[in-house]
Amino acid sequence: MPPPQDPFYAGLGQAVRIGTELLAAFIVGGGLGWVLDTYVLGTTPWGLVVGLIFGAAAGVRSAYRAAQLWQDSSGNSGKHE
Repeated sequence: MPPPQDPFYAGLGQAVRIGTELLAAFIVGGGLGWVLDTYVLGTTPWGLVVGLIFGAAAGVRSAYRAAQLWQDSSGNSGKHE
């Protein structure tokens, strides 16, 4: 399926993708922290807190990189002199 030509829908799709990546990283980090707390270390709630922080950081980094790629790919076609 070719990419959408309408910039509104292309931007909307990119926003949904970035939001989904951010949420997924947050959930995975929290889940790993909870598993470490519950089954490995027994340091409740510190593993969960640290996992959520690392998950949030990974999600923000991923969202930033995706936004930079989107800006680079769409910024070149929008220049008119």
